[in-house]
Amino acid sequence: MGDKEKMDYLLVDIRELEKLVASMRDAEIYPVSFFSQAYTTTQKIVDNLQSIEADQLALFKEQMEKHRALIKKAERLEAEAALVTQMQEQESTYEPVQEMELPSVEELNEEKESVATPAEVTVVAEKTVSEPAASLSSASSHTTTLEQSLPHSISLNEVIQKKFLADFRKAFSLNDRFRFRRELFGGDEGRMNEAISDLNELQSFEESITYLDKKLKWNVEDEAVADFIKLLEKRFS
Repeated sequence: MGDKEKMDYLLVDIRELEKLVASMRDAEIYPVSFFSQAYTTTQKIVDNLQSIEADQLALFKEQMEKHRALIKKAERLEAEAALVTQMQEQESTYEPVQEMELPSVEELNEEKESVATPAEVTVVAEKTVSEPAASLSSASSHTTTLEQSLPHSISLNEVIQKKFLADFRKAFSLNDRFRFRRELFGGDEGRMNEAISDLNELQSFEESITYLDKKLKWNVEDEAVADFIKLLEKRFS
């Protein structure tokens, strides 16, 4: 039996109790059957209320479990994104070492037989000193080019924060606003804007559900309430 059907039975029992009490209002002496029937009807009302309460608690627990699963998934994705970013940074700074080509035996013999003059030694020395400087300058220019070409990465945490800070007021279409104002706030635009503003400040789905339960005391079985909660859940999904 669903909660909506239980609520219907609850209304029937309440009307029966009201009718029974009204029939005894003008009597001077109340028969024993009145008390027996009144106690029985009252107990049915209490049992029905407890059953509805248990169902609502189970539904709320299920929603909380879904939200915790979403949070764990977001944390896992954030960790994976951070690892990928770290690997990309390491790859961008890695420069492969070029293989050194070893001279052949003939080339070694030719170098051994040739004798360099002092002038040639000086030229070679100057060239040797100038080449590292030019190489360093070229490497610096290459590094700068790589750094400029690297894209800016946005962490998953920043994306999640932007979602959490999204304006809840933008979740409603014009038809939604007319409908919720009429069905949930009794046509009071001020009350609706105040509630949306309060929800806009909350940072989690659990806090939002608690606010609806304690401040607005809505019936979650109502279709309009269910649609409102769906929009609220999308804000944190």
